Amino acid sequence: MATYKGFGLGFDEGTISAPPIKEDEDLIADSIKQIVLTAKGERAMLRNFGSDWRKVIFEPNDDVLVELMKVVVEEAIKEWEKRVVFKDLELIERKNSYVRFKIYYEIIGLPGTNQIDIKFPTG
Repeated sequence: MATYKGFGLGFDEGTISAPPIKEDEDLIADSIKQIVLTAKGERAMLRNFGSDWRKVIFEPNDDVLVELMKVVVEEAIKEWEKRVVFKDLELIERKNSYVRFKIYYEIIGLPGTNQIDIKFPTG
């Protein structure tokens, strides 16, 4: 039996589509992606939702950017995803046009550490 259940990101294929029903790890991973990749101010009725990644992503693509992103991502997850405990953010790949991070977190009520991979475009 699922601890958490709800609508995930994306839509099922077909003539009539709806967001897929997801559970536990998949649902929480979608939630974190949505939180982290939504810029604050982007949602009209919920202006504080999301993260400030767009404010820091145009900094030089160096170690300072990695530390700034860690602060921004941790702050957003702590604010908007109460079902998890943020553990760490690790730089996976750095290119001229993007940086890719792995986010580590624990889901409250479920054993183990989870991770998701997120790619941010850079300026």
